[in-house]
Amino acid sequence: MPPTPERYEVEGRAEERIALPLPIGAATGYEWTLEVSPGVERVEDSAPRPVDARSAWGATHGGSVQVTAPPGHHTITARLARRWAPDTPARVVHIDLHVT
Repeated sequence: MPPTPERYEVEGRAEERIALPLPIGAATGYEWTLEVSPGVERVEDSAPRPVDARSAWGATHGGSVQVTAPPGHHTITARLARRWAPDTPARVVHIDLHVT
């Protein structure tokens, strides 16, 4: 059964890095793939923050997926899936991105 899509609204400034509510984590074989509006570009993920060693096992590292975009309203669909199973995502996230 496919996951129920999550929905978020995100605001950002034109041509600046915009963090999306998509955490990066440990190497579990899963990765985010993005379908984006024209002009939206994925850039390097934000740096992970230090994780307390007592909770590090299985924890996300605290960084996030980032994009840049021109002014306007954009849509992003993100899927968290394994490379060998892109049609069976663990998460699907729809993001309404408002850029000024």
